[in-house]
Amino acid sequence: MSAARPASFHEASTTAAPSLSVRAVGYGERMPLGRLTPGLRDARLIEFIGPDPATNFHFVQAMMEAGLVVREVETPSGQADALVLAHGLSGEAVDAHAGAVTKLSKAAAVFENQGGTLILLQDTGGTFQPRDDRAWRGGLTGLGRTAQKEFASATVRTIDIDVAAFGPRPAADRVVEELLSGGNAACVGISASGRFVPTEAACVLPKNRVGSIGPGDTFLVTGGARGVTASCIIELARRTNAAFVLLGRSAIEDWPEDIDPTSDERSLRGALARRAKASGQKVSPADLNRQAARLLAGTEIREALNALSAAGSRAHYAIADVADAQAVQTAVESASQMFGPITGLVHGAGVLADKLIREKTADQVTRVFGPKVVGLQNIISAIDTSALKHIAFFSSVAARYGNAGQSDYAMANEVLNRVAQWLKAANPSACITSLGWGPWDGGMVDDSLRAKFAEMGVALIPRQAGADLFADAMLAGAACPVELVIGSELANG
Repeated sequence: MSAARPASFHEASTTAAPSLSVRAVGYGERMPLGRLTPGLRDARLIEFIGPDPATNFHFVQAMMEAGLVVREVETPSGQADALVLAHGLSGEAVDAHAGAVTKLSKAAAVFENQGGTLILLQDTGGTFQPRDDRAWRGGLTGLGRTAQKEFASATVRTIDIDVAAFGPRPAADRVVEELLSGGNAACVGISASGRFVPTEAACVLPKNRVGSIGPGDTFLVTGGARGVTASCIIELARRTNAAFVLLGRSAIEDWPEDIDPTSDERSLRGALARRAKASGQKVSPADLNRQAARLLAGTEIREALNALSAAGSRAHYAIADVADAQAVQTAVESASQMFGPITGLVHGAGVLADKLIREKTADQVTRVFGPKVVGLQNIISAIDTSALKHIAFFSSVAARYGNAGQSDYAMANEVLNRVAQWLKAANPSACITSLGWGPWDGGMVDDSLRAKFAEMGVALIPRQAGADLFADAMLAGAACPVELVIGSELANG
């Protein structure tokens, strides 16, 4: 069967803007290739690891009956030619993904030096388009794509199998069939409806469409008081005059009267150091860095609020860590009292903790999943999502293509993609989209990173072009694709 094309407004051979590539992700049905997954038949040993022994039994048994040499273990021994990680078949979001990464880190040196075969199993309904809360454990595709970047000579495959519908042993049989006939297809979904693989097609969002959002709408925005998310909501404010409630962890500190305003952190640290010296204070470089960062953050928040006000929008900033469920609940209740019912959500919060898989720890995964995934869980618990007309998640191309050193970030953003599919299935008339941004020209990209991206051939997203694209997506309404990939792949290969 030929691959089904993803939903888009219309296919285009040109990009949506001169320097901005926009693609819609879909999931098309494909027949298997009829070829064995490389490295399995001649593997002297395949090790199988999963959090649920009862489910593991069925998969190990099915693989053994197919003639494969398999052993269930708790930790990779370093002696196996292939590894199967089944952490995406059960468990909570953070534990499932942290467990997979920490187990894989034990075998990373072998994969880096010798290659081999890595199989990742998850259950999000077998089509990568979950219809229930299995979406929260749908990030292993991000791990697989990153592993392929870091383990260049290995074969890495991620299989989404609908265990809930098939039952454990039939699901295991279907996975074995895929291993024996699916070749090296990187991502495959298996459900009662067929066999699905990700597809992409260029798309163009309609511009200057107005009316679906207006002054009576209120958006809850995480991470939106600073950086590129702020640029996006300011553009949306210009077009719609909607109200915005911004959640962030930073306090708004007053600028010192004896220091000239500046946006340059280095200059500010110098001014703070001179002031401390003049008053006889001894301040460590770390303290200067923290003080400068707080002042600049406060300035950036004030500037965002002023820009929203100048655009004709009502805006309020609330200090709240989205990983704190009670803080989110309080902020949502206050926002509703202040501006009325929340009708839109923009989830842009996120942090990085870049390390190669061989160096990854569970704590690092937990840190990255905090704002992205746990934060979103808290928000969804505090808001009736069925009443929302517009939802946008700030995902990353790292989830779609992988990026060395960002396995946890890729997984967390891939979870956002799966949750967007779940919410869209439950509320098809709403605008629900997960925006897989490439690197922006601004925000965390400084001159050194800008030069690195140029060397890699990665085009940066111009700040205004990205903000325009975001506003176009929100104003496109229900027709907006659920998953968009914006900008270039992060690395070659």
